[in-house]
Formats: sequence, C-alpha cells, structure tokens
Amino acid sequence: MDRKTKERFKRLARDGEFDKHVTEKGPKIPEFEDTLASRRIIFLQDMYADPKSVSDVINEQMNELCRTAEETSQYIKLVNDHLGKQQLRVDDLKKMQKTFETQMRALASKDQSEKKKNTSEEL
Repeated sequence: MDRKTKERFKRLARDGEFDKHVTEKGPKIPEFEDTLASRRIIFLQDMYADPKSVSDVINEQMNELCRTAEETSQYIKLVNDHLGKQQLRVDDLKKMQKTFETQMRALASKDQSEKKKNTSEEL
C-alpha cells in the first residue's frame, strides 16, 4: 500500500466511517480469531539459560543473603560509631554548660556582694 492509501484508511478508522465502506462481513473463523487474540506469556525464569539445580539456586540465594547481611552489619557499625561520637560531643557540651552556669552563679553572687559593700560604704 502506498502512503496515501494508508492515510485514508487511518482517517476512515479515526472517523468511524470504515465500517460503512465494508459491504459484507464473512463468517468468523475460530482458529483465525484465536491467533489474532493477544496473548501474554510471563516467564518466571530465563528460557534460554542453562537449567540450574535446586542446590545451585539455594547456594546463590544464600550467598546473596550473606552479602546483604554483611553490608547491613557494616552500616550498623558505622551508624553506631557516628552516634557514639555525637553522644561524646553532647556530654562535653553538657559539662561545658554546667561549668558556664556555675561560673555565672559565682559572678552573680560576687556582683551582689560588691553592690552590698558599695551601698554600705556610701551610708
């Protein structure tokens, strides 16, 4: 078919006029209809790969599971190390805050005692 004919059929199909130009419909052929029906086949394994025994599949899965467990263990260790460092930093900050508060209280009490001395001397 040439390009113009294809475009004409597309236009007719789009407009819904294609059925008007069909003069008669033939009998349905079940074998032909079955081949036209779309079928989906889902393969759960590679059809062209070498067949594997159950023990090979289990060994592969175990190796993958061990590798995943090792990676998870390493990640947990890294997170725990990071949290340990952060906890040490928080503890240091708490100590510094306590030191600051005690020094501020000492300075505040010193200022109050000096003010009392100054007021008593003025009298």
